[in-house]
Amino acid sequence: MKSLIACLLAITSLLASVTVHAGEQVGTLTQVDGTVVLYSEPSKTLQKESSGLPHALFEGEYFLVRSAKAGDRVNLGNVVRTNPGAKARLVYDNGDQFNVGPASSFRIFWDKDTAEGKTRMDLAYGKLRGIIAKGGPRSRLQIRTKAATMGVRGTDFFIAKSGATGETEVSILRGEVEVKPAAPASRAIEVKTGFSATVATAPAAPAPEKKTGKSTDKAEKPAPLVVPVVELRKTTQEDLIGIQKSSRIEAPAQAPAELPKEVAKKIAELETQAVKTTLQDVKRHDPKLFAKLEQQQIQNTDQINTTTVETLIQVAPKAPERRKPSLTELENLEQGAYDKYFKAVD
Repeated sequence: MKSLIACLLAITSLLASVTVHAGEQVGTLTQVDGTVVLYSEPSKTLQKESSGLPHALFEGEYFLVRSAKAGDRVNLGNVVRTNPGAKARLVYDNGDQFNVGPASSFRIFWDKDTAEGKTRMDLAYGKLRGIIAKGGPRSRLQIRTKAATMGVRGTDFFIAKSGATGETEVSILRGEVEVKPAAPASRAIEVKTGFSATVATAPAAPAPEKKTGKSTDKAEKPAPLVVPVVELRKTTQEDLIGIQKSSRIEAPAQAPAELPKEVAKKIAELETQAVKTTLQDVKRHDPKLFAKLEQQQIQNTDQINTTTVETLIQVAPKAPERRKPSLTELENLEQGAYDKYFKAVD
């Protein structure tokens, strides 16, 4: 009997741990600027009778589609999409945060059956700036694009992914991120503060030549692996200006009157925690910047992020005059991405 009770207590403890962990992984949209769409309740089958909301088919699953608003929760498997010119801000209970740029789409996953804390974000296209607490619920965060996987271990970073070409660009404003191209046999590299890496999708390997003999055909040689080139460079002033422009979402002076009181209160609590988390991250990685921020009257994370960019610009190089624009600088990476990735079904 004692053994059975101990076993039940262990199972209960594990389930409680998993439940708490799942709750930590659910984020809240604290700001929505422009047209932002939330795709929720993914299902392999179309359940038209379950809701009056329209549905969309994305990557083999059906989603309920509705306009996102401040206070909406982003759950397991949900997709957030911003229209051109729109932005959104996603904050978690521990203060982790993502500022989502215009014309962007991403999806969140996590291990729902374990308490290991492994989280994944799939960025279909667009831009986002993230600040992740070291040792927190997303300290093992992976961000995947068609070209690469980024391993985040607590940092301030910016990722831009072209929906047309799949090319991915990551810039580190604080800390470091491991970048591994998606192509087989690729090696991961660490990108540190003040540097950016651009990864193209792997080009198609050339078809192997088939040699024909008089009596029998010789075996075909396997196609050689074609590994994409990773371009590592210093983040330029132009990059930083583009990061600031696409990721900055000015906090409203006061909560919108139409928000329920409990929602407005929750958003205020999340933003307060986001300030604490961001300042802790700055203190860990850049004590000089932290001392500078201590002299300011910090009201929101926008002040911290703006000061971070302004500080980096002072030591960043200018971009060469003759060059192609970086993904960071481009206004909208994929204007027609909705039609390419999503299909309305009703």
